[in-house]
Amino acid sequence: MKAAKPLAMLAILSLLAVGAILLIWRSTQDALWVQDVTAAPLQGSPGSVGVFLTIRNRGSADKLIAVRSIVAQRSRLVSTTTESGLAIPADSSPSLASDGAYILLERVGGTLKDGRLLPITLRFEKAGEIRTQARLIAPRAQGEAASYGLFGIGDIRRVQDDKPAPAITLDVQPSEDGWQVQVETRNFRFDTDPEDGKHVPGTGHAHLYLNGLKLQRLYESRARIGTLPPGRHEIRVTLNSKDHRTYVVSDTPVSATAEIVVP
Repeated sequence: MKAAKPLAMLAILSLLAVGAILLIWRSTQDALWVQDVTAAPLQGSPGSVGVFLTIRNRGSADKLIAVRSIVAQRSRLVSTTTESGLAIPADSSPSLASDGAYILLERVGGTLKDGRLLPITLRFEKAGEIRTQARLIAPRAQGEAASYGLFGIGDIRRVQDDKPAPAITLDVQPSEDGWQVQVETRNFRFDTDPEDGKHVPGTGHAHLYLNGLKLQRLYESRARIGTLPPGRHEIRVTLNSKDHRTYVVSDTPVSATAEIVVP
């Protein structure tokens, strides 16, 4: 009987060790997840669907390296500045959006009607594979953004010749926990109200991008980007109207770009 006690204790310790490993695995997996996943047929491109979603990363920097769907003959990330995957900053909530990098499904089989669920698998460098479903919504028109070297399928806001032309400069500096972004604007006023509204010339907000991935909207001149995976990264900021259209002056988008290298 005395020998049974050490064996029982050993069994309990083994179970606790396994439980601890499972908890560590689960917390690692749960550090990154996706939400608000929708899909929209793209007008003018039969059989093509854009997939849009939000990535929640509460862990270290990661990278989205591949996407696939069994209902599409081809699945890929588009509107990016890199072919090696999209960097996901630590402690961030970027989005694959219609006015940024997004997932394009081509030659999708079946009827593309509202409410249909499309299976999507995203593969991350660290978090591994995440399987989700995108709910089909109304078809999405494709604007002029891509024709002006902008990200996504959004549209533009031309500045009239008789109005002051907005302008922007960008400075990005390293910090202890990532990168500090500072923008300076001219002939532009940040509107701190996050709600969409009627266009007022010279007002709006900014969009902050990392290699084409939309990180966030800016309602002030400063922002923070978390730590990044090694490599060369492009930071871009555009000035946008209240309806999210990028300002364009004389066929040139009002934007600023900085390049950083993480060893």
